Amino acid sequence: MSDLAEAEAGTRLAITSEAFETLRLEWAALHAATREAPPFLHPAWHETWLRHFGEGVAPVFLACRDGDELVGVAALEIAGDTARQLGDHHVCDYAGPLALPGREAEVAAGVLEWLTEDLTSHLVLWGLQEDAAVVGAFAEAAGAWGWELEATQEAIAPAAKLPGDFETFVAGLSKKDRHELRRKLRNLEAAGEVEFESVSEPGAIEARFDLFLQMMRRSREDKDEFLTPRMEAFFRDLGRTMGAQGLARLNTLLLDGAPVAMIFCFENEGTTFLYNSGYEPALAPLAVGLLSKAHAISDAIARGKRVFDFLRGEEDYKRRLGGVEARVLTLRLVQRRD
Repeated sequence: MSDLAEAEAGTRLAITSEAFETLRLEWAALHAATREAPPFLHPAWHETWLRHFGEGVAPVFLACRDGDELVGVAALEIAGDTARQLGDHHVCDYAGPLALPGREAEVAAGVLEWLTEDLTSHLVLWGLQEDAAVVGAFAEAAGAWGWELEATQEAIAPAAKLPGDFETFVAGLSKKDRHELRRKLRNLEAAGEVEFESVSEPGAIEARFDLFLQMMRRSREDKDEFLTPRMEAFFRDLGRTMGAQGLARLNTLLLDGAPVAMIFCFENEGTTFLYNSGYEPALAPLAVGLLSKAHAISDAIARGKRVFDFLRGEEDYKRRLGGVEARVLTLRLVQRRD
């Protein structure tokens, strides 16, 4: 490590490029220790994406170590003088380097140091949650290392904070939204026996995944077009791989024993992330799509979650279920040439 890195950025981290297989287990342990890290930052996510979309991609995995302890990982794709966050925002809602809480500034400085020494003068980090600590960390490190930084809005990802019980959650909605949700719940209950199932075991997820994909296709034409054979294989792999890590959940709303809507979610310790969903169009008058999300929120509350993240997109139902807009950012950094 250069003296400049220690003096200007205050970091003593060793930054090395490592093979995925070498890094995988430590990376997973780092993700587990970073309890609020989105599941999209887990090595299993990157491994799954690379299996299906990694043709022609040469990933670089930067390990940031304090002695023997891994405190940060950056997954990048480098082409010419530009490093870019690995992955694709069309299927990955959040991204960015993973850093142990409290070590973000050191990790950011270390990544920029490595890129400087590698003669990589541009860095694009997409998919960053606006309130993520790495955003401020890279702004600080950019100033210390002579990089210019531009932050732009990439998307909106509404999320709802969850209280201790579902009735309190409903009471916190606007008067109109509260009235409409309760009315729709009563209408569904009048139509038959309502049940909600939530499974997280990999085998249970896999057993229900055919039906989930069918509902996705039937619910909207654009989802049917989105589910190409490659994308369908990717989704199935996500269910298996992320399920095996305890990071996936598949929810089903049933009416008189028949599935009428399904939701594929990811989770960390405190948050449920709504990744995709589908419902039976014939039952749209009963609002089964919306109500499946309401039941998923109720289930998340019962399991102690503190946030329900609707992920990218500004669909109106997210606002009606208490979602508050939050920005997703892209950081573009360019090394200054003096």
